[in-house]
Amino acid sequence: MHSLDAQPNLSEATTCKRFKGCYLLESVKVKITDTGWPVRIATIKDVQNQNSLELRLLGSNFLAINHFVGDYVQLEAAIKRYRNGQFFYLAWYEPVTGLLIKPVIQGKNAVQQISREACLLTLKHRILFFQSKSEQSLCISILTSFNHQLSIYELQNLCSQLAQLNDNQLVVELIHQVEKQSDDISTTGKLLNQLSNKLPYQIWEKKLLGL
Repeated sequence: MHSLDAQPNLSEATTCKRFKGCYLLESVKVKITDTGWPVRIATIKDVQNQNSLELRLLGSNFLAINHFVGDYVQLEAAIKRYRNGQFFYLAWYEPVTGLLIKPVIQGKNAVQQISREACLLTLKHRILFFQSKSEQSLCISILTSFNHQLSIYELQNLCSQLAQLNDNQLVVELIHQVEKQSDDISTTGKLLNQLSNKLPYQIWEKKLLGL
């Protein structure tokens, strides 16, 4: 697996002949080329700098990739040059949530379970899209503590809620997990109050009041 520090930003990737990394699959659409041919295009977005890049989906390959729009995918892309120009094409991909799914056999039943590392990676990618650097820093440090304190079942439950939580709600939920570990309700208030963005604090306050 490629780390976020090792993979190229998409602004740099355009100078490569071939590159690998973990990126957000933003959309899959059909476009008409200058010569009138329809081509399938996947648009990927950079995790940190939010640059985007279009990748052609050649032939009948990757017909199921549209199921992962809005998710992070590990991929390899390459450049193809022709007489009138060039384009990038997708060579290989795998959804992040499927990377480390391992079957656990219990008696006659096989139970599939997303690993701790896959959950932490998914959460980290979501946090890196926060607009506020201070909220990013706080939540990444919380995520680091999760690596030792939170059970795999609690992590899976948190990951399953990501689609329903906006950024402010996710900040509150992450800090709430810290509160559960410390059994000190004031911890959440102190952490939220140090943020310049007061919306997470207000959300937490309303939850306390049952509103």
